[in-house]
Amino acid sequence: MTLELSAAALAASLPVSTGGVQAGYGVSLTDLSGFNDALRSAQARGGQGELQARHAHQVGPAVEALFQPLEYINGEAAELRVAADAAAAAGQQMTPGEMVMLTVRCQEFMFHCQLTSNIANRASDGLQQLFRQQS
Repeated sequence: MTLELSAAALAASLPVSTGGVQAGYGVSLTDLSGFNDALRSAQARGGQGELQARHAHQVGPAVEALFQPLEYINGEAAELRVAADAAAAAGQQMTPGEMVMLTVRCQEFMFHCQLTSNIANRASDGLQQLFRQQS
């Protein structure tokens, strides 16, 4: 069955009022039908027009510690964006000193990204080796 044929079959099986559907690679009609049935039964039980997302569980301190470097990098990227937007909004050319400082901050940001990536890769390699030794 080709992708076009399965997409056409999927579109033909949907009610007209849905307005379309987006699905990832490898989705089957059985998956979509089961999800649709589960959604209808949940809405019927709850009596609500739409379902609200809830957290499955609270995030532990170990997970928070894992994401701290990523949050730092995200904050650093936001600061760089604000600085670049301010320089562009000024409507004047940047002075050579400002250009050097912005370049240095960008290089520092890239260093932090590479360092975090390297640490994550080494941790992943260590865990893989540990699991190989355990099996």
